[in-house]
Amino acid sequence: MMADQKKLHKVLMLIRLLNTPPAKNVSQLIRLLGSTKSRVYEYLQLLEKVGYRIKTDRNHRKSFDFVTPRSGEGALGADELHYLQDLLQRFGGQDLHAKNILYKFDLNLSLIPIADALPQLHRGRIIQLLRVGINTSSRLVLRNYRSLTSQTVKDRYVEALEITPDARYLIAWDLDKDDQRQFKIDRIEDVDLLDEKMNPKHVASPMDIFGLTGTAWLSVRMELSPTAHHLLLEEFPLSQSSISKKGDKILFEGQVRHWKGIGRFVLGLPGEIKVLEPPAFKTYLQEKIEEF
Repeated sequence: MMADQKKLHKVLMLIRLLNTPPAKNVSQLIRLLGSTKSRVYEYLQLLEKVGYRIKTDRNHRKSFDFVTPRSGEGALGADELHYLQDLLQRFGGQDLHAKNILYKFDLNLSLIPIADALPQLHRGRIIQLLRVGINTSSRLVLRNYRSLTSQTVKDRYVEALEITPDARYLIAWDLDKDDQRQFKIDRIEDVDLLDEKMNPKHVASPMDIFGLTGTAWLSVRMELSPTAHHLLLEEFPLSQSSISKKGDKILFEGQVRHWKGIGRFVLGLPGEIKVLEPPAFKTYLQEKIEEF
């Protein structure tokens, strides 16, 4: 690979790393890029020159900052345009209006500066490859998947079952663990399609309102404070049907597929939620608290 091509390759890799959670410090970037400290800083400066905003948190970890819209508060950003374009491609079919709108999206996307568009283009490519795997019933390798749960970066050998409606997660059968798992699409570095067919017995289990899957439905009953009630509706709108008011109490009475999703919500609001039942969920929360 020629010097200029190698540099371009490293810069594109850096874009992908900065756009994929979690944020990373310079030492991690050096290791993942296989570059020197001076080179990494050179690439970071280059990205800032072409329009990227790179933020550094209090732990010196770096990531992209996309908080400022391109042109005014009401403007659609590159990620929003790609999302709408993706929805039209999936559901528009042969509708003439959908085709006309897609043509206009193509014109708009062609005007987005490459510095803004590259991360979204990469994400769109990942989603496209995942859909090919689903449509052709082909097994996949999720390259360098970054798991926040296990704090590992490794390839995952899977059968893609479905993509969530918000296009944030892939529901897949993890062939190494022989179990259904949920993978955040933004943490997938690349996808390889394999010449191996999926097991037709592997089908996606339903997801709960917290985006989790599992082997069975689990009933939960909780009392919410006004703050917890507001945040639950804001973060998980589908919870509305499971919330009721009895006197001065606000109750959540619903079903979930896994303790993990609802558990994160409860543990994130200490003192705001009283778990009424079941005992198994209380035990799960107690174990998580002891782990901390």
